[in-house]
Amino acid sequence: MGPAGTSPRTSAILIPMEITLTPHGEELLRSLLARRPGQSPAEILEQALAGIAQKADLSPARLPEPKRLSHEEFQASLDRMAQFSDKIPPMPDETFSREMIYQDHD
Repeated sequence: MGPAGTSPRTSAILIPMEITLTPHGEELLRSLLARRPGQSPAEILEQALAGIAQKADLSPARLPEPKRLSHEEFQASLDRMAQFSDKIPPMPDETFSREMIYQDHD
């Protein structure tokens, strides 16, 4: 921890936060503290949260490039999507009213 409640990596002011751990979470934290005696609980939790945040970051730059389909592959995909379309009932010509949407809900 840096001076006056700042993190050594940023100049942001940290706001104290109280977190209640489940018994399992407390056990995990105690186990990690025993294996990493030089680290504080806050540092261990920060590393764990950073790992979770990194895994959850699905920014467009990190997503794989979408596969380009040939015309034949695209047509085959459309055909697969439409293969059971004959089982879809026709839409009524009128607009949907609230009563029509909820006709089977009493």
